[in-house]
Amino acid sequence: MTPRPARYLLVLCAVAAVLCGVLAPPAAADDDASAVDHVVLVGVSGLMWSDVTASGTPNLAALTGRGASAALSVRTVESTTCPTDGWLTVGAGARATGGRSGGACPPVPEPVVAPDGALTVPDLPRVADRNDKYAYDPAFGAAAAAVAGTGGCVTAVGPGAAVATADKDGRSPAGYLPDAAALDQASLARCPLTVVDLGSTDRPETGRVPGDALRAFDTELGRLVAELPPRTRLVVAGVADGGDAAHLRVLTVSGDGFGSGLLTTSSTRRDGMAQLTDIAPSLLAPLGIGAPSAMVGAEVRRTGGPSGADAVHDLRLLDVGAQAAREVRETYQFLTWLTLVPLLVFAAGIGWSGRLRRTGASDAARRRVFRVLRVVAVAAASVPAATFLVGLFPWTEASSPEAAIIGLSLGGAALLTVAALAGPWRRHPYGPPGFVAAATAVILAGDAVTGSHLQMNTVFGLSPLIAGRFYGFGNVAWSLFGMVVLFAAAWLVGPMLDDSRRRGGGSRRPAVLVLVACGLAAVVVDGWPAFGSDFGGVLALVPGFAVLGLLLTGTRVSWVKAGAVAAGAVAAVTVIAVLDWTRPAGSRSHLGRFVQQVIDGEAGSVLRRKISDNLSSFDGPVGFLIPVLMVLALTAILAPPKLRATVLPTAYERVTWLRPVLIACWVTAVVGYAANDSGIQIPTVALLIAVPLVAAVLAEVAAESAAGSGSDAGAAPRPQAEPHGAE
Repeated sequence: MTPRPARYLLVLCAVAAVLCGVLAPPAAADDDASAVDHVVLVGVSGLMWSDVTASGTPNLAALTGRGASAALSVRTVESTTCPTDGWLTVGAGARATGGRSGGACPPVPEPVVAPDGALTVPDLPRVADRNDKYAYDPAFGAAAAAVAGTGGCVTAVGPGAAVATADKDGRSPAGYLPDAAALDQASLARCPLTVVDLGSTDRPETGRVPGDALRAFDTELGRLVAELPPRTRLVVAGVADGGDAAHLRVLTVSGDGFGSGLLTTSSTRRDGMAQLTDIAPSLLAPLGIGAPSAMVGAEVRRTGGPSGADAVHDLRLLDVGAQAAREVRETYQFLTWLTLVPLLVFAAGIGWSGRLRRTGASDAARRRVFRVLRVVAVAAASVPAATFLVGLFPWTEASSPEAAIIGLSLGGAALLTVAALAGPWRRHPYGPPGFVAAATAVILAGDAVTGSHLQMNTVFGLSPLIAGRFYGFGNVAWSLFGMVVLFAAAWLVGPMLDDSRRRGGGSRRPAVLVLVACGLAAVVVDGWPAFGSDFGGVLALVPGFAVLGLLLTGTRVSWVKAGAVAAGAVAAVTVIAVLDWTRPAGSRSHLGRFVQQVIDGEAGSVLRRKISDNLSSFDGPVGFLIPVLMVLALTAILAPPKLRATVLPTAYERVTWLRPVLIACWVTAVVGYAANDSGIQIPTVALLIAVPLVAAVLAEVAAESAAGSGSDAGAAPRPQAEPHGAE
């Protein structure tokens, strides 16, 4: 018979499948990219979708009706993108920075035109040196060089355009015009590629757009559109933040062979969302020029979806969501409160329990305290899953999106808490936390398989303003997934092994097969390029499941087995990466691109950047506190008396699989730290979910102990004969 936790998990999977099926929109076929004779990029700093209106920007609004559009993430190296950063990234197709002085954006470097017409940007050699320490390896001016390499010419208009077309030595192959007013149809038709800098529509001191600058931009844009020669592809982009605030910016593409709708790209896998690094390959592709290997972006393509005012509305809401999620994380300190409130409640509850014991209060009173603590722990563990379910609702339309995020998250956590504490599994200490872990794992896995729609712009999910990734498992979500999937697997396998022992040593094969199936499913969901697309997560999950299996089955752990597990983890991620690499270059995820970088001898810079990011994650006292907490956690797991964790030995007897799963989670968190560039953030988030899950188990064990310690305590603790939480 299928163990009861397994049946519960099957129900959770069915519910998640229905939700994800409703959430994931059907994929729309891209238009065939037609060749053109000319490509014109019009770039401006500070332009947001909230600025686009039929009355205020009629020319740009008309383009959104005729062409395809996207919210453009302009993140480069710093948290906000200065105009020089943006133009360098546009030209290179890889992240770059122009450097800052005192936190303010410097002016865009002025180009110099020699008497023979040669264009140079004298500041770029110094700027190139600044970029060396970030290991993004931008090839300055790669797009212009690619056009020149095929015998074509380039026209640069304005200082930003000169920066975008110049190489690391400051030399540009472009002909230069200082101002867009000099452009006419003849000059636009002279070269295959024209790059135009129309300045900035932003006011740095407020981050708001003054109407006169915006109208001047739109007027000049309308004039340029009227002068475009036939067979021209027009790209209009907000290439930088300009002011102090990071926002999603405008990107719209129109012209011959390009219909209306939304833009998508393989770098984001999201309709209506693109990155600044996608612009360079998108300038080259219509001209029949392949993107150089140094470019990390991908060509934008048209896909189905709204256009015109409807598209502007939807794309504006993407930025609203990004801003609200950032506010909840940073200004409202949601994660800090999620950590502090349960800890304070637990400290107060434990202190109150001790006082009741010292004053001779009834054991029933102490039991009630522990049951309250159990509810608090289950509720705290339910919040992360609830934050992802926020994506099922149109919360960005609310008058206060920040309040909507918090309200929906707390409401969803309350519902999960009720389900966890009311289900038939409630009688076993591991039942409610096991249910919460399984529900969280199913939600995250289902979301990854169907396109990561729930992760975007959520508290624990992906942020287009950070632009670390746009699909698959982000490091924060993976940290949650790595913990809950181990907790959920133990919920399935632990009772099966207990049943086997009670039957006098029956076969453990069904339990082992279930654990292997859980491990394989977790690795595929996490690592497969179409799903989680996570490199470091696979390296951490394999040893986590291996340790869990060895400890649950009583197999002795040795250095030989540890080496075999490490080799298995490397083999698993290598197979996934190589399979991804066999796909066309434009369809590869970062796994397949890393294989190509290894072949090209460029992997070293990627590894250096990841190691640097990992080490830089120790950015304050909290960062250095986490390793201490991890050492204390391991001590408590292995030797509870050393930290006076007296309830843990009792919990280990009551829940035989508790110690193995805690060790497996600890191993996964530590390996995850070493294998990911988020560094100390991995064990931090792991503790955030693992601590309340464990606390829920310990609170119930303490309540059962109180129930059995005195004559008024009621029924004694339930024996191990009911590990499944049966009635």
